[in-house]
Amino acid sequence: MLSRLSLFFLAAAVVAPVGAEEIRIAASDLLADFITEPLQAYGKEHSIEFAIDSIGSLPALDRLRSDEIDLAIIAVPENTEVPRDEFKTYPFAYDVAVVAVNESNPIDEISMGRLGGIFGSDEELDYTSWGDMGLSGWGNRSIKALAGQTDESISLELFKFSVLRGGQMKTTVAEVKDSEVEELLQSDAASIAIMPRLPTSKKVKALMISSEADGPAFGPTDDNVHYGDYPIRLAFYIVYNGRDEARIQELHRVLMGDEVAEALRENYLFALPDTVRRKLTIDLDLGN
Repeated sequence: MLSRLSLFFLAAAVVAPVGAEEIRIAASDLLADFITEPLQAYGKEHSIEFAIDSIGSLPALDRLRSDEIDLAIIAVPENTEVPRDEFKTYPFAYDVAVVAVNESNPIDEISMGRLGGIFGSDEELDYTSWGDMGLSGWGNRSIKALAGQTDESISLELFKFSVLRGGQMKTTVAEVKDSEVEELLQSDAASIAIMPRLPTSKKVKALMISSEADGPAFGPTDDNVHYGDYPIRLAFYIVYNGRDEARIQELHRVLMGDEVAEALRENYLFALPDTVRRKLTIDLDLGN
């Protein structure tokens, strides 16, 4: 899991006029494609060439220490230390796993433990029917667990890492294409699915999730994901040397811009909440 989450960077180079300033960037392959076009457009307009290397997060930090790159965007799994003491670090984006059901299902929230009991093969709890979950009137209706898959997302790996602690799925979990998962949820009210994105149909709802059995549950909103209340997330950080701050600030503003945020959201990722991005941009302008 960790190797998938934080290891690879997409190699690319942005064409710029001769003599343009070069900024060397390492960006996780989970989002590099999505930020390249906005950077290309900005680079052409402002005579900046962005060179983006394909390396892992730890090697990227080593190259940052040796001044081989100017800025890195790294994936930092939960409970992993962010290198704030050594570098300037700023939150940038998040990947999440969404759990969704049919709108007619009376359940609105669920704990991580109960999700493990539905999807995991080696969990302490084991749920096979909605009656096991205590849903009134649903008695013996069997739980039909689905896992939506797409090559553009690591949501299943993220779910296994966060909920199953790296364990395996039950063999009864049906793996389906992400493009089919909402239709399946609409056609069978007893189904529940892991998705790489928020549902688009009003007949499907995303569940609120709690970290503890009796704890508060939070839905996958921009604010809840950013502040860590929604528990199934992978954070990406912008990282650079403090001594390069003046030179990097312009790029940092571009990465905080609306164009980049929209590109991330169009590709199943959560950008920072708009208010947070605006505050960070103001702080950059004030030199904080």
